[in-house]
Amino acid sequence: MENIKGLDNVMKNLNAEIQAIEGRTGQGLIEAGILIRRDMDITPPLIPIDTGNLRQSWFTTLFKKMNQIGLIMGFSSNYAVFVHEFIGAKFKRPNSGAKFFESSIKRNEKRILATIAKHAKIK
Repeated sequence: MENIKGLDNVMKNLNAEIQAIEGRTGQGLIEAGILIRRDMDITPPLIPIDTGNLRQSWFTTLFKKMNQIGLIMGFSSNYAVFVHEFIGAKFKRPNSGAKFFESSIKRNEKRILATIAKHAKIK
């Protein structure tokens, strides 16, 4: 077993593909974040826009910790949670309302998973 011809090359290629999966998975996470952000601007409940600060405070951060990769996303304005949870509020922007972020994630769950999976495949 120690002298199987080509094993070193196969292992080298396999390890390279494993490393590439991680990079492509990160790309899938980023694309999923973009999908969510765009959806919150076109499908009700929309992101409320009174001054535009909340909408412009959207952020995403890709992180790697040990053998895990993830995406943190949300709104950095100090009142984002209050607006998101304010059920029954009347906002200036038509079709905007509470739970805009949560609603987008729920309605796009299958698309989000498909986007991540598309990038996680070995190419």
